[in-house]
Amino acid sequence: MSDNYALIMTNFPFLQGFTLAGAQMLMESGEIKNYGPGEVLFREGDAARFALLVLDGKLEVFVERAGRDLVVREVAPGTVIGEIAVLCRSSRSASVRAAQQSTVLQWSAEAFSVLLLRHPIFAERVLRDALSTLVESEKTLIAEIVRARADHN
Repeated sequence: MSDNYALIMTNFPFLQGFTLAGAQMLMESGEIKNYGPGEVLFREGDAARFALLVLDGKLEVFVERAGRDLVVREVAPGTVIGEIAVLCRSSRSASVRAAQQSTVLQWSAEAFSVLLLRHPIFAERVLRDALSTLVESEKTLIAEIVRARADHN
């Protein structure tokens, strides 16, 4: 089954140009985990002990506010998630749960750091995507602030 996931990984835009051997190397550094619908992978405030690559299914990033879960975004296969907290050595800024049956490749924080140090192309792509996520979040936040101020006036 892991060979099937390695082949699937070579088709992710994030890993464009990676060979089957490169994808298998990424897999050997982590562990495949399966989650059922609604199962929580980590919670806001948790220590960042791992990063994930979504292999199959769909995850939801959410925060709980005023007793309600607010979905911030949905995460599809080919997406690395949880990397920012691992890179910053900070706690999780949001929770993540499986929106449907999902499979992920999970790297411990240490294994993820080693991958980044040893594989510059992988590191560049992780950092590019992480920064893109932060920029999009900032744009959304700014738009919400502007909208709230306009509604207030």
